[in-house]
Amino acid sequence: MIMIFFHIAFGVDESFIKPAGVTITSIIANNPEEFLHFHIFTSSILELDLTKIEEIKTNKIAITLYLVDSTAFSTFQVRENLPISVYYRMLSPEILKEVTDRVLYIDADILCLNSISNLKEIDFKDNIICAVNHQEFSASHINSLNLKNNNYYFNAGVMLINIPLWISNNIFDMFVNKITSQDFQYLDQDVLNILLEERVHYLSGKYNLFYSEKNTLLKDTIFMHFVGSPKPWKSWSPDITLYLNYYRKSPWADVELELPLNYKHKKLYAKKLWNDKKYYQSALWFSKYLINKLL
Repeated sequence: MIMIFFHIAFGVDESFIKPAGVTITSIIANNPEEFLHFHIFTSSILELDLTKIEEIKTNKIAITLYLVDSTAFSTFQVRENLPISVYYRMLSPEILKEVTDRVLYIDADILCLNSISNLKEIDFKDNIICAVNHQEFSASHINSLNLKNNNYYFNAGVMLINIPLWISNNIFDMFVNKITSQDFQYLDQDVLNILLEERVHYLSGKYNLFYSEKNTLLKDTIFMHFVGSPKPWKSWSPDITLYLNYYRKSPWADVELELPLNYKHKKLYAKKLWNDKKYYQSALWFSKYLINKLL
């Protein structure tokens, strides 16, 4: 039997390897019949995480790690919540051009909830990417980009990339010129919206539903995106039931969720424990919060 793999890429720093592993776990769980090849672009990885990644591999699941020299992006803009690793996604089309004609880029703060099989067959219609429209993101911000049509703005956390057209249109080179020419609030996402305007095939919202919109969750939602903070792998995140379901299925199930380090997060964790009726633990963390705040 000929194995035809569907290719999925991540661009992460060391701290997001584990979340990427949970995302991978959720994709595999909801696509048991698929042959999947995951490509992880990162500048470093802990030995523990490397071991866990190896545990995921099977004859139907391939994972390739690429160590990125982050200094190549040293002149690029960063933000506190948008580190240099956000640019690693830009490498996937060039690296994979000899392997496949399409790659799904996906952020590591996403869960897959249903089959992704349709993405293997979607017609790009001469577009460079497929993505989900999030024009409600921020009207004033979108206006500031001077797009031709302010009714369209995609979140770059889920992008199905048409590799031949990406390469032939020199998107990477144009991206480098643009990102180093002026400041952008949302960095690569803003630049990609400018460069790819009118070359995006817009998908149904089910392919990138923000967790803040969970009340509109459809039974056929494909990707749930935990934008913002706190992330669901943080112990003080208020509602992590859905995320924990996949976390516990992953090789990291024996690794404790990240505990709070600063006093603000300790207070939030104490409140969460109280709401979960874990009163003793709540009191313990509230005392840690008070001590931390006073020191």
